Amino acid sequence: MTATTQQPRTALPGVDLERVTFEQAKGWRCALCAACLTADRPLGVFTAERGLLTDPTELWACASPCR
Repeated sequence: MTATTQQPRTALPGVDLERVTFEQAKGWRCALCAACLTADRPLGVFTAERGLLTDPTELWACASPCR
């Protein structure tokens, strides 16, 4: 069996990945609406050419869809 590694995505509709805040990158705030996360859901791994996401980073959003 061959393990497959997914490449980080470079786009998240409605989010400028180059402007993600430190709190959003760390999973403390929703990557979509910036609310404090008390219950969350994974959005996937993302990367950008500039900003905090130059290394692949897993982003999180509100457990109940906020958008």
